[in-house]
Amino acid sequence: MATARKTNVVATGALNEIRMILLGRTGTGKSAFGNTILGQETFHHDNSPDSVTLVCKPGAREFDGKRLFVVDTPGFLDTNMLEEELNTEISTSYQMTARPGPHVFFIVLDPMARYTPQEYAAFTSFTKIFGAKAVDHTIIIFTQGDRLSESGKNIEQYLKTLKGGSEHPINKLINQFQGRYVAVNNRGKSEEKNSVVKTLINMINEMLIKNGGEVYTNDAFVELAHEIDVAESREIYKPFNPDGSFALLPQTKAIVIDGYIKRMSNRRT
Repeated sequence: MATARKTNVVATGALNEIRMILLGRTGTGKSAFGNTILGQETFHHDNSPDSVTLVCKPGAREFDGKRLFVVDTPGFLDTNMLEEELNTEISTSYQMTARPGPHVFFIVLDPMARYTPQEYAAFTSFTKIFGAKAVDHTIIIFTQGDRLSESGKNIEQYLKTLKGGSEHPINKLINQFQGRYVAVNNRGKSEEKNSVVKTLINMINEMLIKNGGEVYTNDAFVELAHEIDVAESREIYKPFNPDGSFALLPQTKAIVIDGYIKRMSNRRT
């Protein structure tokens, strides 16, 4: 059973806010990367092959005049969660960033892990959750930067050594996400981590310009934002339950999962 996500951090929708959703398989360093962005140990992580992140959890940080808002997610791309729990967490990630939508999705990969064509298909399946155009708002994050340095290669050199060349699943993903990737050392010193955060902010800004200056949205994000506005106007919206866990609106699952089911149906026809 999923544990409660105790937090008091919410997205503000402010103009200086950058909203980020972390996605990835279990054991890739996804939660540790979230901590790299936030500059502190907000998300629990270890080296276990079992998922540590059981529920969506948000964190925030002020950095260089920006408010960085991060949502760490369970392993949507390889999860063993029950369908009902998965639907709850997908819906939660939507509601946490719905106003007015996320700026970026980070797909976190361990470049030294083994990847098959089937796993490549699993990574691309995140478009079933968030929509096909989410690809235009996605950046690949390669963890294990320290191990790459120890091997005497940078990420570009390492990618060239992958068997299959451009047909290797990792290189195919890079091509799908229009060459946007960054290597990260989650064990680095603060100065190194902050340098990576600055690089990411610049990359996000460039990506937004390419996307017409708009954050990512779809019908579910728009409808959810409206429902939150209505609930607030009636003074009935409270983002947290008494125990500190995040409070989903009663209609959130229906809005999000209906759209998810439609996208799945369209893929089959």
